[in-house]
Formats: sequence, C-alpha cells, structure tokens
Amino acid sequence: MKRLIHLLGGIVSVAAIAASPAVAQKSQSIEFAGFGSYWRFDHLYFLKNSIGGGTRIAYAWSDRLSIEVAGDFTKTVDTASAVNVSVSSVSGNLVFNFPMGDKATLFATGGVSRLVFGTQAPYKFTDNMLNGGLGARVFLSKHLALRLDARAMYNRKNRDPLNPTPRGSWTGQVQGGAGLSYFFVPPQQGRGFNRQYQWYWGAQGGAFVSKTNVQTYVYDPIVGGHWLITARRTALYVAYEQALFLAKAQAVIFDPSSSSSSVGSGFRDVQFKDVRRIAFGVLAFPAQKVIEPFGGGGFALMQVLNPEISCPAGGCSTSEFAEASQRVHDASSRAFFWLMGGIQINYSSKLNVFAHYMMTSSAANFLLQSNTHTLQGGIRISMGSAKEDITERH
Repeated sequence: MKRLIHLLGGIVSVAAIAASPAVAQKSQSIEFAGFGSYWRFDHLYFLKNSIGGGTRIAYAWSDRLSIEVAGDFTKTVDTASAVNVSVSSVSGNLVFNFPMGDKATLFATGGVSRLVFGTQAPYKFTDNMLNGGLGARVFLSKHLALRLDARAMYNRKNRDPLNPTPRGSWTGQVQGGAGLSYFFVPPQQGRGFNRQYQWYWGAQGGAFVSKTNVQTYVYDPIVGGHWLITARRTALYVAYEQALFLAKAQAVIFDPSSSSSSVGSGFRDVQFKDVRRIAFGVLAFPAQKVIEPFGGGGFALMQVLNPEISCPAGGCSTSEFAEASQRVHDASSRAFFWLMGGIQINYSSKLNVFAHYMMTSSAANFLLQSNTHTLQGGIRISMGSAKEDITERH
C-alpha cells in the first residue's frame, strides 16, 4: 500500500505541472489511449512483478462522468518454479472527473476486471475482480493528454480449484500505468449532428458465423455495402453482402438416389464457399448523440452460390445429376428475419463510423442450419439530403 500511496502522490504532483492552455475533457468527447503498465501481484500468487501494456477507449457521458473499457497484457514468471505465466485483463469502469482548471483533470475510477492467467496449471484460471483507483490527466493540447493511473483490484473468493491462492482469502493486484490519450472533440460537442433526411452510402466488413447440418459453427469474412436513408429518429436500411468462406463448407441434402455419403445412403454431400445476403429493414437511432446506440430489424434473402454436389467414384448418370442439382438449388436460397444492434460514432455531419451485431432466423431445408451471426464494423458517408426543400410556393 505504501507504494500505491507514493505513486498516487506522484500523479497528483504531475497534474500540477504547467502545461499549454487547453480545454479539459468535455461532454461527448471520446478518449483513445495507449499505455504502459506495472503489475504488482499479490504475494499469494507467487508471481514476479512485471511490466505490460494495453489500450483504452472512453466516452464522456458528461463533463464529470466517463465510461471506459481497457485491455492490458503482461508476461511474468512463477517465483518458485520459473514457469512462464501470461496475464491478460479486460476492465469496464466508471470514471469520475474533477477538472483542475484548463490544464489538468484528477479522476477516480471504479468497476470490474476479468483477469485471465496462463494456460498451464496451477495458473490456468480466471479472476473476476472489483477495481478502484485514482489518476490524473495533464493536457498538452486540446486533443492530447498525458494520463497516469494507479488502481487496485480485489477478489474475496475464487472457487476455481486451480487457483494457487487459499479459498476464502482476500487477494489483490496493484497496477500503475502511464500513457498518452488522444481526445476526439466533436465540432458540435454535446449537441449531436443534424443527420435528419440524409442519404448515406456505407461499407462494412467483419465475421460471418454459420453452421451446416454436418459442420459446427465456423467464422468466415464477410464484406459488403449498404444504403441508409434517415428520417428524424429512424432510417431505411438496405444492404448487399457476401461471405467468403476460408474453406469449403460441408453439408448434406436428402437424395434417395444417392447410394453413399459422409452420413450414409439416402443423402448426398454438398460443398460451397460463398454466401450472398440482401437485407431490407428499419433502424432506430433514439439517442441523437455523438455516440449513439441503434437497433432494428427486417427481412433478408440469403443464397448459397455455386454449390457443388458429390458423385460416387463411378460418376452420376445424367438424370441422377440433374435431380441432385435441382435438390441443391431448392436448398440454396431462403428468406429470413433479422435483428441488429450496434453503436455509431458521428465523427461529423458527413462521416459516421459504426459497429453492429446481426442475427438471422433459421430456416428449414437450407444448406445453412440454425441462426447465423454477423459482427461487423464500417463507415457511412452522407451523399446529400434525401428530402427536397420547398423553395417556392405556387
């Protein structure tokens, strides 16, 4: 604890150092940060103290309150057996800011941390911990600040039998960090943007998660574009996307003329590697802020492109091949419902960046089974107004 107190005292001292006049953190700003960290592990863990690093993103809900997510990673060794141990953490925190003029900000943080330790026993376990700390930002310019942090993480019980600490004991880690933060300050800070009745063109890419009746869930890339026509708090959404499988997907269809397949007679093996999706729907943007959640739903048409049927070693007769091709064709396209939720950052009135999750419903007798899931990020650019202004009255 003495080290932590000394470290916090140093943070407060640094916050008082003169810096160029700057505007302290304000509502609706976004903080992007990279930092180095020093870890002091609880003595019951038998791990050497170590140096690591991580990244952070924070959103200022108001001048005094921020919400942030941080990830950190370090490598250390067991003091007894010299076993290499990696430690990664993900934390979610509330940050309470106390401006000290226009040059510095002191803050207090509190939240939860999830620590994932190494892959070998006895350090193959996770800790879910409460955390709290203090820190300071020294603004070097309107957009750039030096940030110093000190925090402690505590866990009263860990029921994992591989945890090297005695069950029922208080355990805790202490972490110090130093790094630079870049602040995106919206031109219309705190008031959002006028995005009503705009025509947006966008592009997105990410991961498409799907399964077949013989293959478990796999992740493959998906890319595409979309059109978004906004009204007041809603928007019409139309998208065209294509999933590009890294390896051919395997499926089977019912075919009584087939004498053999990977699952037996009466079925035929099918392979494919491209899936096309056209989606139509409505999205809602209720917050109308610089960072805003959105959600919605609609219909989608999904089509497996160029499926390949399997024939036995002797080949297929013309009629058998034609019948199998028709069966595959009938199972290669379906209509679905979809739901979407995401976050959009309005960088300006013309440019938005976003990330979203999309889930489609399942359909019977389709080459893809069960629900599909999509995680994507992208950009939207306004191409002008979607509503003609009335300039003359007749």
